[in-house]
Amino acid sequence: VLEIHQMLGRAGRPRWDTEGQGILMAKSESDAKNVWNQYIKGEPEKIYSKLGVEPVLRMHVLGLIASGTTPTKKSLEEFFSRTFYAHQYKDLSELNGILEKVISLLVDINFVQVSGKDSHGDPRSLGSEQPSSSPFRKASSLSGDVQLRPTKIGKRVSELYIDPLTGHELIKGMKISEERGTNTFGVMHMISGTVEMMPLLGVRKGDMQRINELLSDYEPFLTAKPPNPWDIEYDDYIRSIKTAWLFQEWAEESGEDIILENFGVAPGELRVRLSNADWLLYSSHELALLMDYKSTLREIRKARLRIKYGIREELLPLVVLKGVGRVRARTLYNNGLRKLDDLRKVPLESLERIISPKIAREIKEQL
Repeated sequence: VLEIHQMLGRAGRPRWDTEGQGILMAKSESDAKNVWNQYIKGEPEKIYSKLGVEPVLRMHVLGLIASGTTPTKKSLEEFFSRTFYAHQYKDLSELNGILEKVISLLVDINFVQVSGKDSHGDPRSLGSEQPSSSPFRKASSLSGDVQLRPTKIGKRVSELYIDPLTGHELIKGMKISEERGTNTFGVMHMISGTVEMMPLLGVRKGDMQRINELLSDYEPFLTAKPPNPWDIEYDDYIRSIKTAWLFQEWAEESGEDIILENFGVAPGELRVRLSNADWLLYSSHELALLMDYKSTLREIRKARLRIKYGIREELLPLVVLKGVGRVRARTLYNNGLRKLDDLRKVPLESLERIISPKIAREIKEQL
């Protein structure tokens, strides 16, 4: 109802029209009555603050601290006391308790540092910069107006606009990858279990054989090991493998029709998932740069290009050319033109017979 009212409210041009008209199309007389009662006379749905969703709240708390908008715990609480979230929540003491937990989490994962005095009046500094001999204290153990400041990695996670827990999981995963090595499937699985990738793909009975094969083939490259089948995390883990499998199929040059048939994922949903994957891979790339995870960085770059173009690894040298995507790159490769050097050597006339004359000339100009 709210959506319909918003659209109707846009009818007519301000300053130019004295009225606006919005028309709801009904299929029948009875349908028209239902539309009238539900949308014209109906009450709009209630609006609820998105800050009630934990990942969103974490992102905003880190963002406010990282930007310097709320440099102290008191200023953070004052900021949230003026939000629509606080207006709906009403109990400010409980809201401050929730903020306390979020701050403690950000300190635990080394995205925020907290400094102030403890309840005995002793100065304390919390976070990665504190001496190793200092006992850890929660933000709640400090009295007075506690100072909040972002770490370098916390600031970057905030700029990437991902859930801080996602950033933490990606960093943990990349650290494991740096020690053990990884590959494209390992990178794809690392991003598939994040909040941003929800909802994960459902698993059908016929999928388990292929999922078990993937686990057998790629387990050494997975940053998260499979839980026991009776653990509560097992179902989500299997679904994350299925989601990574979807990305692998796309990167192995499966078409949208094959993906729809095998995964039940329509082209529109596929594009949304590929867009989310690209953003998470970009975020992983930026965090890997900051953490100096060089070998993992190489695999992330490779995986991002393969997801972007939907290509196998052998086509990566060709898609750097403007105007060359998965189809043209495969056509060139199948005709023996597998590297940029091959394209430099081939006569223009021969290249024009393989792909269109216009694209052939553009490729030669780029080379």
